[in-house]
Amino acid sequence: MDQLHAFLVTLACEVPLMLWLARRLPAPRVLLAALSANCLSHPVAWRVASLFPPDNYWSGVWLIEGSVIAFEAGWYWLWLRTGFPKTLAWSFLANAGSLSLGWLLWLV
Repeated sequence: MDQLHAFLVTLACEVPLMLWLARRLPAPRVLLAALSANCLSHPVAWRVASLFPPDNYWSGVWLIEGSVIAFEAGWYWLWLRTGFPKTLAWSFLANAGSLSLGWLLWLV
């Protein structure tokens, strides 16, 4: 999967998940936070992933995903003004969803 397709899969998965997870907050604010978080984190994560050798790919994925989850949780905390444990859980769930979907699409 190339970067554009991976980014589109990420957005297609994470944005609706964030809208649902943060459904008690104003939808336009959640939408903007989710789009901007992914626009900032995805290109960096994609570039860093290319630095890991193929035989160490999964170690790199876990390191990168953990960093992305932490960054996006902080971003959501700043934008959505909810507790950090909540934004950390939201970020984890959204990223777990997009990683799982991307992995399944890669297998097919």
